[in-house]
Amino acid sequence: MNALDIVKKTPRSNCGECGYPACMAFAVAVVSAGADPSACPYLQRDGDNEGGGDIQRVHDPDTVLLRTLKKKVSTVDLAECGPGLGGTVVEENGRQMLRLLYLGETVFISSESVVSSAGGELDPRDQILLYNYLFFGGAGRLAGDWVGLESFPNSISKVVTLKRYTEDRLAREFQGRGRELERVLVRMGARKVDECHADFCAVVPVLPRVPVQVHFWDADEDDGFPAGVKVLFDRNALEFLDIESLIFAAERMTEKACGQE
Repeated sequence: MNALDIVKKTPRSNCGECGYPACMAFAVAVVSAGADPSACPYLQRDGDNEGGGDIQRVHDPDTVLLRTLKKKVSTVDLAECGPGLGGTVVEENGRQMLRLLYLGETVFISSESVVSSAGGELDPRDQILLYNYLFFGGAGRLAGDWVGLESFPNSISKVVTLKRYTEDRLAREFQGRGRELERVLVRMGARKVDECHADFCAVVPVLPRVPVQVHFWDADEDDGFPAGVKVLFDRNALEFLDIESLIFAAERMTEKACGQE
């Protein structure tokens, strides 16, 4: 087993609980320096302890990452970064929370939880996305210039994921129903773009500083072309989220549009 095999089985949260600054550093130490795998509290060996069996995750990686992010954002000054994130700081029971819109719904973020306006706690994946957004701090500025995911560094493998789970899915779901796509996106706060070469184009504010532009071409039965979708991001999007989080934001928009959030 090499270092990559090991790091794939870690939470990859770089929590530091093993004594190393990153999961990759821990994995390299296990392989090259004989570090004890049990130093990571989220790993265990299968089988006989004497046999040196394989290493596997024993905790939900989303839960591990979520706990790590909560620790990181506990030191974030909400009053300072809130305006840059497009949110408003409110206080409830002596606790500060950041109120902002996420896919057209009001949510409240604190270092303890992320809840909807109805009071329910959000899915751990949504919490991870929102904590990442908070951790970035809102210090950037949108460019107002739209680019495809392939324009960002280290995005080659990610383009396939975006196409499969966002662009192709939206195209299949709304083929012949462009008007319905327009309606569901508007309910998320989308703004229609009139000057566009697509049959329909809208900017969806997934988060206040993370807009996604959706281009939709309906099927052309005469020429035999199926429906198509292209998703674009602001050129400065990486100042507000990492690339994996951008893809997830687009996926959640898609799931909500398809009524399967």
